[in-house]
Amino acid sequence: VVFIEASADDPAPYVQQSVGYTVRLYYQTPLISGQLDQPTPDGASLQRVGRDVQYTDQIGGKQYTVVERRYLLIPERSGALTVPGARFQGRGLGGFFDDMFGGGERDLSTAGNPQRLNVRPIPASAPQPWLPLRGLSLRYLNTPQSARAGEAATVTIEMHADGANASQLPELQLPSIEGAQVFADPVQSDDTIEKGRPQTRLTRKFSIVPAQGGPLRVPGPRIVWWDTSAGIARTASLPDLNLRRVGGGSQGANAAAPQG
Repeated sequence: VVFIEASADDPAPYVQQSVGYTVRLYYQTPLISGQLDQPTPDGASLQRVGRDVQYTDQIGGKQYTVVERRYLLIPERSGALTVPGARFQGRGLGGFFDDMFGGGERDLSTAGNPQRLNVRPIPASAPQPWLPLRGLSLRYLNTPQSARAGEAATVTIEMHADGANASQLPELQLPSIEGAQVFADPVQSDDTIEKGRPQTRLTRKFSIVPAQGGPLRVPGPRIVWWDTSAGIARTASLPDLNLRRVGGGSQGANAAAPQG
């Protein structure tokens, strides 16, 4: 016995929203070989993410081996979107009687049912650039308490996005700072799949070099995004940093910022 089930983490996504799409292959017969294919739907992109996960599951008192494969589905236009059913073809080992009568191997094939999604258009009230997500948060990992002219003070910022991979997110950056230069390190990214949808954590270090002495205000970053669950615009932001002046011969000491 072999069959396929598929599910999307959001049956009514917005245009360009990242949707976690999961295909599960269930089988009882030990497999010798096999090929699992998921066709790409018209009007959307489909990208396989991560590695297949294998486990066992009980259904109707019978134990099945399950192969779970995950995809990132991004609708390109609004309206009805049909995701074709996945297909499997392979060979498996038969049961006890098949082995006795020389029929130890047999062909296996199955196809899943198509999945229908209702893709919503970009709302007229949505902020631009369009950034549909389940969640977005920012936090300081490291902040300086003081600054000295001509020397670098370090700020480290983390962004966590629920519902997008790193390539879909805006650049993590600080606003321009009056009276100082900002040098940004390359972004460090970590993409994962949780609860069937993409999660991304971006970390970036900024070196701030004041041009002269005196207090320095570092504006906090602000990112406007669209909450796909609530259907409203939200803003992720961090407070401004006010750095005190450091006298000659002293270094601005970095201190870990409170978590939250």
